[in-house]
Amino acid sequence: MDSEKLLVVSGVVLLAVAALLGFVQHWYRRQPEAFGSWRVVHAGGTAGAVQLLAVAAIWDRFGQGPALTALAIGLVAATYAFFLGPLARALEWPRVARVFLALGAVLALPTYVALPLVLLA
Repeated sequence: MDSEKLLVVSGVVLLAVAALLGFVQHWYRRQPEAFGSWRVVHAGGTAGAVQLLAVAAIWDRFGQGPALTALAIGLVAATYAFFLGPLARALEWPRVARVFLALGAVLALPTYVALPLVLLA
């Protein structure tokens, strides 16, 4: 699978899951704390999916190669980690949430620093 297709497929899957979790958010509308947790899952997943789709739309400007494949994998992995962390928190799995959020931070820092540098190079 090429990098652009990875970004598109990952974005569409995340968008579908995040949209469906909007129903869970609605289910908790009368419980403010739970509603807020599910709102973060729904909105964050939607934003992450849109980010992946937007990057996929301009991916051809980045070129090709193993480093760019690693960059695409890093983007997808960080985005999913930042989605799964809040999801685990909403499911009341705090340890799992911390692991995913820490993993997301470790992946996101070099990936998001490299993204504009690669575009400028």
